Amino acid sequence: KLFLTQSGKYQNVKFSLAPHAPYTVSDPQLKIIQHLSEKHNAKVHMHVHETETEVNESLQQYKVRPLTRLNNYGLLNSNFLAVHCTNLNDEEIDLFAEKGVSVLHCPESNAKLASGYCPVPKLLKRGVLVALGTDSCASNNNLDILAEMRMASLLGKLFSKDSSANDTFDCLEMVTINGAKAL
Repeated sequence: KLFLTQSGKYQNVKFSLAPHAPYTVSDPQLKIIQHLSEKHNAKVHMHVHETETEVNESLQQYKVRPLTRLNNYGLLNSNFLAVHCTNLNDEEIDLFAEKGVSVLHCPESNAKLASGYCPVPKLLKRGVLVALGTDSCASNNNLDILAEMRMASLLGKLFSKDSSANDTFDCLEMVTINGAKAL
């Protein structure tokens, strides 16, 4: 109700839709979210491909990966903010680039929960906008964005086996201008 009554009412306040994750949202609800996002030009913030289990359960229940399901409902576009993205394949990275999806990378949370690694160097090379987030205190133990920058830089180097990956400038952009662009 708040979204419907207040969205667009204030110049400097923007509302977004934030369904938790594909596995907590039904198909009819996804249709409503897509409709509201399109009608109100609203961002959709959702945790996607956070764990391998999430992807496997989607394959069992829907016969497609979560991002395919979301794309089938027209949700993947420049208003979509994909959080975590630790289990992406190359086709999904290409889809993000094509659709203008922004990725919100939460490296400390992903490390703490052993969820996997978001392939930031691949995403950046394909032109996908990547911003940094903290997730929450419940899955991170703090909201220290500087620690996220350090972790993003180190993990990018480790997983890509490239010491120049996720350099200081990349991480500074992720936490500043890319965050602003994503929102």
